[in-house]
Amino acid sequence: MREILPHWHFSPNAPVKDVDEKRMTRGDRAVAEACRRTMETEAWKELVILESLGVRFNELVGRFVSEIAMPVLEVMPDDSFHQGAAAQLTHMVKTRDGGETIRIIKTLAVKGRF
Repeated sequence: MREILPHWHFSPNAPVKDVDEKRMTRGDRAVAEACRRTMETEAWKELVILESLGVRFNELVGRFVSEIAMPVLEVMPDDSFHQGAAAQLTHMVKTRDGGETIRIIKTLAVKGRF
């Protein structure tokens, strides 16, 4: 798998390096896989479109954020390495913040944790 560096910069011109999945824990791999599956859904595509149009914090965005975050939160281990990510995703669901949810899921899809 390839990692975009730095992890918050997702342009086509971002530097890329290979990620060693063998060094990831089982929990990290589960979270990364859940994020990758989520990024293939229609809800993800709709959320990205809404974010590109500048639409944030409304009910429609909130529904898509919930659809995206719940599968990831279900597989996220309950350990200290993943507590921060789980807390941020839970907060994004409550605040209906689509842009930050996109950035969190992209980061977790590569690393499995922060």
